[in-house]
Amino acid sequence: MSFISGQVYSLYWIRDVPSRLAPDAAGERLVRERTEARIADCWRIMGAEVDPAGRFLLGDELSVLDLYLAVLSRWGPRRKGFYAAAPNLAPVVRAVDADPRLAALWANRMPFSEGWEG
Repeated sequence: MSFISGQVYSLYWIRDVPSRLAPDAAGERLVRERTEARIADCWRIMGAEVDPAGRFLLGDELSVLDLYLAVLSRWGPRRKGFYAAAPNLAPVVRAVDADPRLAALWANRMPFSEGWEG
């Protein structure tokens, strides 16, 4: 949880409003490019260090960690980037996506519409 929060989530403070740190449009583009690359790198690091213990990260029971991973993996660089960076974690987020207990959440907050994976 702390790795995702500290290394990935925190980058969205910069990425969502790059003008906080960049003086102009060119700088903002650079900030977006670099934060996207860093986020992908963080997913690679996590994918290399985490070996899911079952259907989900910690075993066969869904945890808050799985939910957190699934949600953030949908943000930029989106799921295609996530799958490329951390292929061993792809089955986990797909299992979270498919969990029937979350169907209403996904439909209301993050629908699986065409192109959602990036």
